[in-house]
Amino acid sequence: MRLALACALMTMSAVAAAQTAPPIHGVTGTIATDTSIRDEHGVAHGIARGATKLMSLGGKRTGENPLDVLIEGSHVLVRDSGSSAEGVVIDVNRSRQQITVRFADRHTETLRVLDRSAREHGVDVVVTLADQPRASTYDFKRVF
Repeated sequence: MRLALACALMTMSAVAAAQTAPPIHGVTGTIATDTSIRDEHGVAHGIARGATKLMSLGGKRTGENPLDVLIEGSHVLVRDSGSSAEGVVIDVNRSRQQITVRFADRHTETLRVLDRSAREHGVDVVVTLADQPRASTYDFKRVF
């Protein structure tokens, strides 16, 4: 019994000794080279650029046209500052980059796709598909 306990303790101590802490530059005696530091910084900057690009697009994928997704008959959720309403897309005008939405109270609103390439500012409303709560959001401006 004592022999088994002694063998188990020696095996466990050998396993514990084989596990080393991760190298920490200047603390554990491991020195990172300039090349590895540059590589890590390059990767971090690439990830940050990708995240910034996604955030500036409002969460939608590059090249995704809202008018391809929001077709006639689509049930949408239209949100502006403080309120939201469900409606149905009744018209898609590709030449003017607009959609017309009819709400439950029978009034309609025409919305124009926000053109980010022209640095257009002032999002009036955000439109998402009503039956897909985690779907992409699309920025629009009201047309009066």
